[in-house]
Amino acid sequence: MIRAAVLGADVSKSRSPAIHQAAFAALGIEGSYEAFSVDGRGFRPLVRRLIDEGYRYLNVTIPHKRAAAAVSTAVSPLVRSTGAANTLILRRSGAGNRRVRGENTDGYGLLTALADLGVAAGPGQAHVLVGSGGAAAGGLAALIASGAEVSLVARRLTAARALARQFPLRRRARIVVFPWTAEGLTAAARGATALISAVPAAAWQSAEACAGLRALDRSAAVLEMAYGPPTPLAAVARQQVARYQDGIAMLVHQAARAVALALGSLPPAGPLLEAART
Repeated sequence: MIRAAVLGADVSKSRSPAIHQAAFAALGIEGSYEAFSVDGRGFRPLVRRLIDEGYRYLNVTIPHKRAAAAVSTAVSPLVRSTGAANTLILRRSGAGNRRVRGENTDGYGLLTALADLGVAAGPGQAHVLVGSGGAAAGGLAALIASGAEVSLVARRLTAARALARQFPLRRRARIVVFPWTAEGLTAAARGATALISAVPAAAWQSAEACAGLRALDRSAAVLEMAYGPPTPLAAVARQQVARYQDGIAMLVHQAARAVALALGSLPPAGPLLEAART
């Protein structure tokens, strides 16, 4: 039987168990999926314990994506470039050695969710990405790899610039960093095809945070990685642009990719979306 879990600061209301159980059912696999809330100090010991207990893979969410990369004994090129992992594939050898492969499926989830919205990511496309944490890192890597131009908007400019510097100079040239002020977001949003929010929903509560959204064209799309009850960004975006989507589709697509990496088969998105919504 496959055993897997999601780890985060507070995953008591996570939809990942429902999504991954639906994935197991769709693939005809017997499996169990749990959710563990854990703080930074307990993250590494918990990963070690779950390896010893025979878990096959772990999904990792806020705020442990960088810690997940650090605990890995091998990482994908995407994790190496971003410093963030959201999937850990676990193995324990007969000699008692623990092996952890760090993967990042956030970028795959983002690009697939954007495609669901009818948004292309590639040369000639301009996107706004708000945030500078682990979720933003995976999204930025995917957007830049596609050839898109990215305006990176963040309150922590030092962190945003450090994130941009992780990319080779040729790709870094397509990233422009803006401060998250009304003026900064306005400048970043002009002419953008899509705005992607990689920050917690509460970050959009202030009027100043949302003010720059008025610069988005009506034809633009807004994709928010947060999901759950209606968010402040959702209320504003639905008045400003024709297309808005919360993070459920991205969550489902990155989960499906994680299952494929761990188990070798990509589950169909339909049953996973239904499980996530209900």
